[in-house]
Amino acid sequence: MTAPASTFFIGIVPPPPFAARVRAWQAKLNHDVPEPHVTLLAPAPVPEARWHAVAALVATRRTAAEVRLGGVERFGDRVIFLKVDAPELGILHRDLVETLGEAPGEFALDKYHPHLTLALSWRPMNSGWTEALKSAQAEFGFIDLAPLSFEARELVLFGKAAPGHPYTERQRFALGRAL
Repeated sequence: MTAPASTFFIGIVPPPPFAARVRAWQAKLNHDVPEPHVTLLAPAPVPEARWHAVAALVATRRTAAEVRLGGVERFGDRVIFLKVDAPELGILHRDLVETLGEAPGEFALDKYHPHLTLALSWRPMNSGWTEALKSAQAEFGFIDLAPLSFEARELVLFGKAAPGHPYTERQRFALGRAL
């Protein structure tokens, strides 16, 4: 099966002031990555209408999720990220996978590890990986001492038109009700 030219994923986004802080840090590194988010359902070769249907259905039967962001960690030399402590996101992830009818990517279901990406090694930046990690720890290290909590009230559908294009927000789906 050939993947469609457009690809999509579903996530949640942090509060705008914190997202702006992440974007400002990324801009210092001249590092262009998607809008700050926590992925709930990774890209899969599924038509856009199906993504909308899955997000809409799951949003109607799930409630807002309490999310705590923690300190800086990394996946080897591939990803620098902020830890996420939010058991509800695992439930949302599983519901999205079951509703979609497939587990996209290699990090689904029992391998799902929610995180907020800060930097990706395969995207250009104006510093080396070690320097980027140290910079992230300096910028976001305070979160280990005082975790940032927020309520995720919406699922966000992100999409990109073609390979090499950036992911952009396509639509938001309000979760059933606030905590």
